Amino acid sequence: MLGQILPEAAVAALERERGLLEKVLSFAQGFDEGEAQRVRELIAHLEDMFLLVVVGEVKAGKSAFINALLGVDACPEGPLPLTDRVHVLAYGEAATEHATEPHVVRRTLPIEHLRRMNVVDTPGTNSPLKRHQQITEDFLPRADIVFFVTSIDCPFTQTDVRLLGKVRERWKKEIACVLAKVDMRSEGDRAAVVDYLKTTFRELLGFTPPVFPVSSHLARDARRDGDEAKLEASGIPAVERYIVENLSEGRRVQLKLLSPLGTVLDVLRRAEATGTGRLRALEQDFAGWKAVEEQAGYAAASLKERAERQISPVAAAFESLESRGCAFLRDRIRLRHMRLLGDAGRFRAEFERDVVRGVGEEIEVKVEAVASWLADETRALWQRSLEHFHRTVALSRYREEIPAGGSLAFRETQQATLDRIVANARRDLAGWSAESECRRVRDLASKSLARLLGIEAVATGLGAAAVTALGASLAGLVGVAVAAGVALRGFFVLPARRDQAIVRFEEGVRATRDALLAAVRGAVAAEADRAATAVLDAFAPYHDFYESRRRAAEALREKALEMKVEVELFKKGLEP
Repeated sequence: MLGQILPEAAVAALERERGLLEKVLSFAQGFDEGEAQRVRELIAHLEDMFLLVVVGEVKAGKSAFINALLGVDACPEGPLPLTDRVHVLAYGEAATEHATEPHVVRRTLPIEHLRRMNVVDTPGTNSPLKRHQQITEDFLPRADIVFFVTSIDCPFTQTDVRLLGKVRERWKKEIACVLAKVDMRSEGDRAAVVDYLKTTFRELLGFTPPVFPVSSHLARDARRDGDEAKLEASGIPAVERYIVENLSEGRRVQLKLLSPLGTVLDVLRRAEATGTGRLRALEQDFAGWKAVEEQAGYAAASLKERAERQISPVAAAFESLESRGCAFLRDRIRLRHMRLLGDAGRFRAEFERDVVRGVGEEIEVKVEAVASWLADETRALWQRSLEHFHRTVALSRYREEIPAGGSLAFRETQQATLDRIVANARRDLAGWSAESECRRVRDLASKSLARLLGIEAVATGLGAAAVTALGASLAGLVGVAVAAGVALRGFFVLPARRDQAIVRFEEGVRATRDALLAAVRGAVAAEADRAATAVLDAFAPYHDFYESRRRAAEALREKALEMKVEVELFKKGLEP
């Protein structure tokens, strides 16, 4: 165990780091299982021996370099890509081989160099098989030092730049460069390529690693011949000195503890980006919902304003009634109509025939037109709101632009919620009935009119209620007519009686008109508000969804920031 060979202070630091990694693991499990698995692997390998991971393109000379470094043929060499799995070479009394996880094989060899380090051979990074690249990238976060092997005949490729950029920026790993197969070129070419590599690293990746020109075949021949000078010329001893320097007790503990922290910080940065991405997606959606809310409120106000144009024919019906009634009274309350004025029943009959007949039906038709218009408008409001919600929320941009680090579960939950809201709204719209909408407006107006006029609600409708209310005026007119007939001896009183009848009629008509219009306006306003409220109620579940997800996303981001600060402080305490 690593704890058995480390000083007490190092063991304490190791335990503290393990606790920190376990906290990050618990946190990562709450937002992305893939990120959690990365941290889980870091914890599992925290007590492994020092991991020296060798990467490079296919046929760059990785296996030959490992064999030269270990002094034995530990890795097969050949003209074709031979490594399709990660091979972890570790010390063991006997040679063994077994898979420790998918695509990872642990091989033990009785090689002294492996007592203080494990050497890891990886598949080539430019292999035609894409899984080779992925296998290598999946293992790299565990590395303590990465040896990048590149051939002198093809020293740097775009694939190398992308891979090493991740190693350096994302995983924060120590990188050393091995320039292999230098025996194939002259000393001048070798120096030029070394300068090229350092310059390219500095310009493209922002740092300059140590570069070790190496001839693996020269090292093998030198060891076979026992030629120390030739071995030094091979470049392998320089690599060994670099490794020993980095494996010295203090440096080794520092690297061992620092190594996982780059990956952990990357996990936390991705968690922070996930929270930010989720908030951005939610804000885009919520803006769409707010637009629906504003649209519903505006539509209700607009309905009330535009309803006046629809209600004006109802008022016109009363104006026509008033005009006919006044004309009737002016014509009938005269001396030449003495018999009519003396006959209350006949006067009433003629008045109803010439003035009132058909008023109820006319009012009913006009109020029905208002109710029908309002029903069409409320349906249109529903339809517009549903289409707007579906366009700006349910089909929002997050479907195409996955939030950084966003998990599939979050998007599926969000989509399921939005789809359910839209489905329910469509169901309600499908069950919408123009007839029932009209009936509700009429009933509401009838009840309001009955209250305003102080009469019983008339089942036959608003027109009947209006005519019933006008009956009071009619009775008054009959009384005036009878009084006029009785007072014929004083014919000079007749004009006053006529004016009195006209005023009483006008008052009755206008009171009934005002009551009916108030009832219709009230019904329109109530229905407009009810429709707007119904629309908001239909989509209100999204507000609750948004709030819960917003709080969760903010908590995720804040927790990631908090833990990132904690990890960075721990990392700063380890650095020299």
